[in-house]
Amino acid sequence: MKYTIVVDSVAAIPESIFKTRPIKVLPITININGAVKPEIVDERVLIKYYKSGELNVKTKIKTAPPSPEQITEFILNEVAPHADFAFCQTFSKTASPIYDNFEKAASAIAKRSREVRDKLGIEHPFRMTYLNTGTGIAAQGLVAIYADMLLSRGADVQEYTKAMNKFTQVIRSYAIVRDIFYSRQRALEKGIKSVGLAPALLGKAVGLTPIIENYGDKSGPVVTKRSEEKALDSLLRYAIDRVKEGLYVPIVNISYAGDLEDIHAMPIIDELKAVAMKHKVKVLFGVMKLGSSMMYGPGGFSIGLAPKNNKAKPE
Repeated sequence: MKYTIVVDSVAAIPESIFKTRPIKVLPITININGAVKPEIVDERVLIKYYKSGELNVKTKIKTAPPSPEQITEFILNEVAPHADFAFCQTFSKTASPIYDNFEKAASAIAKRSREVRDKLGIEHPFRMTYLNTGTGIAAQGLVAIYADMLLSRGADVQEYTKAMNKFTQVIRSYAIVRDIFYSRQRALEKGIKSVGLAPALLGKAVGLTPIIENYGDKSGPVVTKRSEEKALDSLLRYAIDRVKEGLYVPIVNISYAGDLEDIHAMPIIDELKAVAMKHKVKVLFGVMKLGSSMMYGPGGFSIGLAPKNNKAKPE
C-alpha cells in the first residue's frame, strides 16, 4: 500500500524523519506582527528564529487552522496524486477545529480525488482516514512515527485503526512552560482565561515553571517547580523511570523550541540516553515548529512517550 501520513503543524517530528519518511505537514496560517510566516520544517531556520528574539510576550500573533477548503486542496494537490491512502492525524479536537474540518472536507476529497487520479491515469481509488490523537506536540509526533512503523511493516487499515485507538489511550504528553507570562498572553489572544495577571507576574518573578500534561483530549498543569531547571529535571527523571519500567513503543520523542545543543548539554540527558540504550529504547530530538511554540514560546519543551505505568506523573 502506497501511503502518506498527514499531520498538522503542532505535531513534533524530527526533520530527519520528515526528509526520509512519507509524512507531510498540513500547514496553518501564522501571522506574526502583521507578516504571514510560512510553515518551517528546516531546524536550522527554526533555531535561528528562536534566537532572534522576535518571538516574545509583546509579539502580535494570530494563527488560523486550515479550513475544510484548504484541507481539500492540500490533499488533492500534495497527497492524492502520489499515494493511494492518506492517514491523517490531528491535534486534540478539544483544542483545535482541525479534526472537525477534516470531517467537513472528507466528502469533497472523496469525490474530487477520483477526477485528479483519472487525469493521471491512476486506476486505484484514493482513500483517507482521519484520527483525533487527543494530544499534541511530541506525543502527537510519536503517534505519527508509530503509525509509519506499522504501515511500513505491512499493516492494513483495520490493523492500523485498532493499533491507533489503543495507542492514543496509553500515550502521555508533557510540556514545560518556560515563561508563564508569555503563555498567559498567548492564551488571552485565543480567548482563553488561564492565569490571572497578578499570579502570572508573580510566577515570572519567582521563576515558577509549570509542567503541563496534554493527552486524552485534556490539558492542564500537573505540577509547578520553582525554576526551569527543576522542571526539566523532574520531567526527564519521570521519563527515565518510565523507560526502566517499560514502554509500549520503544521510543521517547523530545521537542525543544531552541538549539538542541542546549538540551544535549544537560547531564540528565546523558543519563536518559544511557538508560534508553540499556533498555533498547530510541530517544528522538527535534526542534519545535512554530505551530507548537506559539503557545509555549522560545525554550518550550515537550516530551511524548507511551509508558506501561500510566498512573505515574512527574513530581
